[in-house]
Amino acid sequence: MKRSSRSAAVLFVFGAAVLRPAPASSDTIASTESFLPGVHINGASGVFRTDVTVFNPDPLVAAIVDISYGEADRDGTTRPVYRLPGGLGPLASVTLPDIVLSTFGLGSSYGLLEVKSSSGTPVHVTSNTYNVAGAVPGTYGQFSPGQPSRNSVGFDNSVAGDLYVTGIPNDENHRTNAVVMNPTGIPLEAGVRLWDASGIPFKVVLVSVPPYSLHQLNDIFNGDFASASPPTGGPWRLSVFVNVQNGARALCYATVTDLRTGDPYLLTGQLARP
Repeated sequence: MKRSSRSAAVLFVFGAAVLRPAPASSDTIASTESFLPGVHINGASGVFRTDVTVFNPDPLVAAIVDISYGEADRDGTTRPVYRLPGGLGPLASVTLPDIVLSTFGLGSSYGLLEVKSSSGTPVHVTSNTYNVAGAVPGTYGQFSPGQPSRNSVGFDNSVAGDLYVTGIPNDENHRTNAVVMNPTGIPLEAGVRLWDASGIPFKVVLVSVPPYSLHQLNDIFNGDFASASPPTGGPWRLSVFVNVQNGARALCYATVTDLRTGDPYLLTGQLARP
């Protein structure tokens, strides 16, 4: 079964009664399985590296932490795994600088990091992907949280089947790359839809993502979505959905780079509701 032919959903509300929704439950990035990008590359707008920090918030139980790395657009089923030596003690944290090169030995690569607590102890995962080629020395860049696997979406024609990336500018000062991540061992076919600020859909692009990998759409307004002639301005948004019912799931994000400074920031894909 495929989903790409669906049109924008139109919701009708019947009845006069209006029910007050229950308060949304709080969320956290603490997870036993999180996914995030890792890079060590010379990109179109800079020279980028990723540092990753893992924190064990449990005051009593140590975490056994395994980190895997699958390169973009390659099957990551047999990707390398690195186990933190000695585990991560209660309330302890560790930073792995330039993780793609220093931990996995790859001098020019970007891809999908999986941080898994095999002990069942949830951990916090955060990272900074920074540009080392700026005019002023330092590590200015984009914060990226580990996205818990529970926040991924599977095949679903309802609003619960979409992830939303909002607040994307389209102008001469910014370049946006969009990324679909596959946190499963099943090949993923996903749809990426561009919407304007009024909720009008412009175009859908289908992408294939190998297991435990990611796929990047480069410079979306001048690349994959250029044929739809999206006007300058914004805010634009993307929605990402799983297009084939085969058990695969998706996570996503977009990186917006200010071309005047080379400084990127990251927008994570968000569920429509808790």
